[in-house]
Amino acid sequence: MSIEFWKDRKNKEPNETLFSTVAEDEAKKVQAKATATVNKPTQLRKFFDEIISFEARYRMASGKAGSEEERMRIFKQQLPFAHMLVPKAKYAEARKLVSSEFVELIRSAILDNLKEPDDLRILKSFFEAFTGYYKYHNSNFQSNDGYNRGGRR
Repeated sequence: MSIEFWKDRKNKEPNETLFSTVAEDEAKKVQAKATATVNKPTQLRKFFDEIISFEARYRMASGKAGSEEERMRIFKQQLPFAHMLVPKAKYAEARKLVSSEFVELIRSAILDNLKEPDDLRILKSFFEAFTGYYKYHNSNFQSNDGYNRGGRR
């Protein structure tokens, strides 16, 4: 399933359920394939951290841009680095650290949606919502299935 960031891209109208229903549904799909070693929250968080870092680097580079064309030029220069998340996710899948569902989520979010600078803000917010829902559903999964959560008892 492809994720749609925008209800109306031309008018900059985001999908109103992207950060609620869509993010939670995607988190549940990824959670359903979680094991003790696959889709660990810390592993998924690394991808979110890379998205945050990419967005921050773009913001810093485009802060001095005087025009929309200049912002777009900077975005297009940096876009290949965002696309690097897809092969990184595939590599993590090959190492059995993430599931194919998570790889598809990364692929759809980046390749199908990341087309212009405004998409970065939506991407970051979507993964923030996804990470929150995943952590919520993962903590329910762990406490119900007897996973060792670490720490002192």
